[in-house]
Amino acid sequence: MDAAMDSNPALTEGLTRLATRTPDAARIYPSAIDTWLMVVLYLAPAGLTVFGGYLAVQGRTDETLTCWIVAAALSLINLLLTLPCRYTLTADSLNVRCGLFIRNLPLSSIRGAELSRSWRSGPALSLRRVRIVLDRGDCLVSPIHREAFIDDLMRAVAHHGANR
Repeated sequence: MDAAMDSNPALTEGLTRLATRTPDAARIYPSAIDTWLMVVLYLAPAGLTVFGGYLAVQGRTDETLTCWIVAAALSLINLLLTLPCRYTLTADSLNVRCGLFIRNLPLSSIRGAELSRSWRSGPALSLRRVRIVLDRGDCLVSPIHREAFIDDLMRAVAHHGANR
């Protein structure tokens, strides 16, 4: 996606506008998305759909229905676990949301942030990630503009610490 952004200024501008200020001064950072990850997540449902079509042509309606129901269920699970995937920076916390997974990270618990390419599981749809170091543990996120996100996050952490 980085190469596509470099070659398409309109895409870069549009994605930059997505990190906007909301009325309560929160800033929303959408997740970067790796194409290969979406292929992996949706390969099984797509394969089952195609195979179900083949079975339908063969007149095997029970198996066709089973394939299509499982494909729909897998797609629904993927959607529930991945959409929306965004990170909202407020005056006192970073709210991490990836599908049904929601985590609130108080700014007072954030000790640092660094670029990462970890394969560990986390609320991120890309391996181009940011590792947020917390009092206890860490959290991996994948905002589109990682460096700007780190700058904004650490500025908010410093500002929050100065106002305590």
